[in-house]
Amino acid sequence: MTMEHRWSERKPIELDVALFYAPVGVITGKTRDVSLEGMYVQTEGVQLPLHAELEISFVTETSNGARREHHLPACVVHGDGVGVGLMLRHMSYGDFYALRHMLTATPASLQHAVTTQ
Repeated sequence: MTMEHRWSERKPIELDVALFYAPVGVITGKTRDVSLEGMYVQTEGVQLPLHAELEISFVTETSNGARREHHLPACVVHGDGVGVGLMLRHMSYGDFYALRHMLTATPASLQHAVTTQ
């Protein structure tokens, strides 16, 4: 059994995301699990190099229907041929709170809070 090196709990969340990696461009994917420190993104076989710096983009929707696009800097910490594990870098308070909301929301309220592009 391996030891976890995370400060925050991972939560299984499926969310469509776009990864922008400059040498390749935009890669679409779907999260498998998310935490305040990172996420695993299924990339349909697209492999990215270890330590690659990229940007994760996703959209949230508020209860009044306003949409907000989030951009999170991240780097690749592992890959397995199916997807990549990403460690989040410094983010704005708004992006942090959107991520925290996803992790604490009930499945029903999450369905309304997070939409895809």
